[in-house]
Amino acid sequence: LLLLLLLLLLLLPPSPLAPAAVPPLGMAGVAPKPRLLCLHGKGETGADFARRIAALGELADLVCPDAPHKLGGGFAWWLLPPGERSFTTPVFEGWDETVTFVRRTWVEQGPFDGLLGFSQGAILIAALVASGALRAAAGSPPGEPQSGGAGGALSPPPRVLLLFGAAPPGPLRRELAALAAAEGGAGGAEERRGRCPALHVVGTQDKVNPPEGGREVASALGGRIFEHPGAHDVPMDGASLAAYRSFWVEAGLTA
Repeated sequence: LLLLLLLLLLLLPPSPLAPAAVPPLGMAGVAPKPRLLCLHGKGETGADFARRIAALGELADLVCPDAPHKLGGGFAWWLLPPGERSFTTPVFEGWDETVTFVRRTWVEQGPFDGLLGFSQGAILIAALVASGALRAAAGSPPGEPQSGGAGGALSPPPRVLLLFGAAPPGPLRRELAALAAAEGGAGGAEERRGRCPALHVVGTQDKVNPPEGGREVASALGGRIFEHPGAHDVPMDGASLAAYRSFWVEAGLTA
């Protein structure tokens, strides 16, 4: 009888073991890419801008909406009086609508890690900071009004700002100068001023928004300046992409 039981045990198929849970290939330890709300230049469309910065899509998730004001075959973040530039005009026509649009997009299409802007889109970022729309109350200079129809800070606030081919916003030059004067201007004071890190990409041959304008914005917002030998553009070469990635890794984001 004992021999028969042993024979039956030997003839029975082995019971299958439960497989161990294995994460999908390439998923373990991979951090999500930063997510950026991207603000195009004057007269462009969101789709145009998305194609222009497509190489950055390897490092970040990009959302590129159309600006709220129609301009020719594209869109603009504001309209200008005849003969004015964004850095000379005393008024941004349609400014309040633009601030409302940015705040709504930030909430409805978010969450986002930061803002990226080119040309008029970069000037928009500078204007939002100067007007108070990107600064929490604790980071604002004492007694400074929340001007320009900003209506308070974006919530949650951006963790990084990337500005390409920026210039000072004409209607908010006084506010921008006050930021530059606060605590000595640029030079790593973002944490003391309660502002998020910023990268200012400046083309040394930029004839549209000359490089001194981008440097003036950098002195007010703080952060790092990355200069490239090109003109009014968003450089997407290997060295530039490495600089962008290095910047947001230092800011606590990974890609």
